[in-house]
Amino acid sequence: MKKRTSVVFIWVLGVLLVVPGLLFARGGQQKTETSENSLDLRCWSFFSGSDAEFFNAMIAEYNRIHPGIRIILEPMSYTGYDSTLASAIADGTAPDVAVIQHYSLPRYRHTGSLRAMDDMLEPLNAPLDDFMPIPLETCRFDGKLFALPLDIHPLALYYNTDLFDQAAIIKLPETYAELIQTALAVKNRTAAIGLTVDNTISSYKALTLTRLFISLLKQQDADLLTPDNAHAGFNNIAGEKALSAIIDLIEVSKVVPPGLDYDASVNAFRLGKAGMHINDVGVTGIFEKQKGLNFAVIPLPPLLGRNATWTGSHTLAIPVQQTPDPRKTEAVLRFILWMTEHGNLWAKAGYIPVRESVSRQSESLSLPYRAAYLDAAASTLMSSRIPAWDEIFSAVSDSLENSLTVNKSVKTILIDMERKVNEIITVNKLKGGP
Repeated sequence: MKKRTSVVFIWVLGVLLVVPGLLFARGGQQKTETSENSLDLRCWSFFSGSDAEFFNAMIAEYNRIHPGIRIILEPMSYTGYDSTLASAIADGTAPDVAVIQHYSLPRYRHTGSLRAMDDMLEPLNAPLDDFMPIPLETCRFDGKLFALPLDIHPLALYYNTDLFDQAAIIKLPETYAELIQTALAVKNRTAAIGLTVDNTISSYKALTLTRLFISLLKQQDADLLTPDNAHAGFNNIAGEKALSAIIDLIEVSKVVPPGLDYDASVNAFRLGKAGMHINDVGVTGIFEKQKGLNFAVIPLPPLLGRNATWTGSHTLAIPVQQTPDPRKTEAVLRFILWMTEHGNLWAKAGYIPVRESVSRQSESLSLPYRAAYLDAAASTLMSSRIPAWDEIFSAVSDSLENSLTVNKSVKTILIDMERKVNEIITVNKLKGGP
């Protein structure tokens, strides 16, 4: 009996020694297979600051719940981003997916730098009817989709509720005259800045000032370009009113300090030194993080007529690859769809999710301030679909800043601006552009 027990003991001991080895071997083999089958996808973006924090968090969450796929984020500088990406596409080192501003898409499409998505999206049953129609259309050229929108970010009017209380302001501005009156009330009764809008090309090319000019045109049923994109469309009464309003803010009523670059404009409001601030909704997350700042936000009012607001959109696109990998392509498309489906995470930065089902989710609407400007999506104004848009925007921005320093009539400034824009359009056509 004692001998039998010894034999059994030795047999069990052997099993205990062998089985862990087998399990370890299986585990090692499984680990190798997972590593071999996993996909690394390179993603370029130009986000910085709080935008980068929220975008990086989304990437981290995607990687966490998709162990077989790793999105490798490669942050790039906003300055020269499109040129850098174009060069990478040309020399075969492009990322698998890239963030692209909606107004830059026509240039990429014109040079054949992006892959059409339609045939690849169909097998995935992509819910394209869930996307807001206007931003989705900006991604479509010749009937084909070359990107998918991630968000929209219209201009909005932020205001400091503490300063409004100090200035005894009880009515929000709805017209241009009321905007001036409100800004003067803040300035005269609190010693704070009435309104901040960046108005110098020292950074980001007088970004908000130019977007505001475009919005003021559209509020009068005019556009920066003619409907066929063949000529400038602002040298008219609407253009005179829009430009006069811009100049009045800074040079006549003096409610906006001259020489404000983008960062100074944002920081003045963030630090509680300004009563109002005009910017796109992407800065909401920045203001929320500022301790002691009490603010609210509304869609840009119909200052010169009807509701119309310049609106931007970040899109996700697939750059052309010299040797496309079908597995990577499908994985990238699934990643893009996941990003749009989880727009409530991106909404934390302030942006409006572009999927209708997501923008109306309780998770999105429960975020402070977002519901207040969600309706701005109905008055969305997207940029013209022309490859030379960046040059046109830059020329208009330069002219707007110069209008604040040169002693010229509004009509003369518009004529000069019109000439510059028409020259850019002509050169673009000579290069084969639409």
